Amino acid sequence: MLLWSGGVLAAAAAMVFLFYFSVAFVVEDVQVEGGREDVAASALEKAQIPQGRPLARVSEGRVSERVLADPRIASVEVERDWPSSITLVVTERDPALALRGAGTTWLADASGVLYEQVDRPSKKLPLIALRTDPTELDRRTVTGLAELWRTRPDPDTLEGELGAPSVDRDGSVEMDLGQLTLRWGTPTDNEKKWHVVTALVGQETIDPQGALAMTIDVRVPGTPVVTGLPEATG
Repeated sequence: MLLWSGGVLAAAAAMVFLFYFSVAFVVEDVQVEGGREDVAASALEKAQIPQGRPLARVSEGRVSERVLADPRIASVEVERDWPSSITLVVTERDPALALRGAGTTWLADASGVLYEQVDRPSKKLPLIALRTDPTELDRRTVTGLAELWRTRPDPDTLEGELGAPSVDRDGSVEMDLGQLTLRWGTPTDNEKKWHVVTALVGQETIDPQGALAMTIDVRVPGTPVVTGLPEATG
């Protein structure tokens, strides 16, 4: 029995030495899958996995933490490919909107993370004009802006062309809907506010395509205010 136990311990010790301390299974190659070329290069640089380190001693958590320091990267998986390789599987953030202000333009995802400064954002993204630097917005405001745009009704329901939001220094939002100005306030209660707007533009006296410029104020969606309505005739 003692001999058997001693043999098990010796085998275990040999395995520990083989995987954690010997040169049999060490890092010889690190590859990156996913992401644009510059993002992949950044992930490889930030991973800081030295050649010759035993594969078993590479900390997935620490490598992930270093790679995720690049805000363009949403997630990374660290895969050991025995006997001598590591693969970093990178997923980039998906842009939900572009924010322009103070001479800079930033991409942000649906969770409100500003992650990349660009010169020319995709025309498929809403370009939101700010009266401040995009980096000064808190994450909750950016998330609200993304939700506001994502939950907007289709053009037929709105009966007009919706312009991209503009945001003041205090975080209050305005949008043009044809001849109408939508005073949104902060980007909260977005679905409720859209419900109020669609109900109002469905009324005969409020026409986004009409000749009269009007303002719909839904800062307090429970008590909306419409200004610029035509005077009632007797």
